[in-house]
Amino acid sequence: MRLGISTACFYPQPLEDTIPRISSLGFHLIEIFFNTEREYDPSFLSRLKSLADQNGIQIVSIHPYTSLMEGMLLFSNYDRRTQDGMLQYRKYMRAAAYLGAKYLTFHGERFLSQDTLLDHMERTYAVYHALCQMAHEEGITLTQENVAWCKSRDPAYLKLLAEHVPELCYTLDIKQANRAGQHWSAYLDIFGGRLRNVHINDYDRTHSCLLPGEGEMDYAKLCDALQRCHYDRQLLIEVYSSNFSQDIQVCHASDFLRHAFG
Repeated sequence: MRLGISTACFYPQPLEDTIPRISSLGFHLIEIFFNTEREYDPSFLSRLKSLADQNGIQIVSIHPYTSLMEGMLLFSNYDRRTQDGMLQYRKYMRAAAYLGAKYLTFHGERFLSQDTLLDHMERTYAVYHALCQMAHEEGITLTQENVAWCKSRDPAYLKLLAEHVPELCYTLDIKQANRAGQHWSAYLDIFGGRLRNVHINDYDRTHSCLLPGEGEMDYAKLCDALQRCHYDRQLLIEVYSSNFSQDIQVCHASDFLRHAFG
């Protein structure tokens, strides 16, 4: 497994400035978190690609800032907005392909209540089929992430998606599992061989997100579980800038993970 990091760790530093910073920390694999629409402009994408090439960095996945709005953009019963949302996400997928990324990390619908969790599932399946087909056409893969404030917090919901949208793949996020009150294994059991990405972090009884090695996470158990799933792709550190005060802490987390995962 290869180790990388998300540019989201350094928010609100301008996206283009995170790439040389990440390179200086010894990483060569990243997920790009886009923070605004102008960052999808061809001239800006070209600049990002050049920066990545110059710094010896591979962009493996992207994460749109509109992950906060995907329910409204893509899953409502207002067809014209859904059509516009699809056009918007095709643009994002084309940006990912241009940058050489393989995956687009997706959140999906916001969780409102347990009573509405399984509302309009046929429409939900249709949207996921369309998004997966669009991603295939653009040469990338859509990966659904487990997210504490989205419907994807619930393993039962994800199990239905896995059954009805067999082409859908997944991103496992450790901190989001913890925030949802679930053990990460509940999601991994569903994702199985369709896991394509891991957002790795740590936690303890009082902190829901920490740098790897600073909490109580059992990484040996995670390593064994990933091996049983035959997962041999990337582990991407994803925390918040408030979780560290010095870059050396990120380097220590990297060293910790390299040792933990051999």
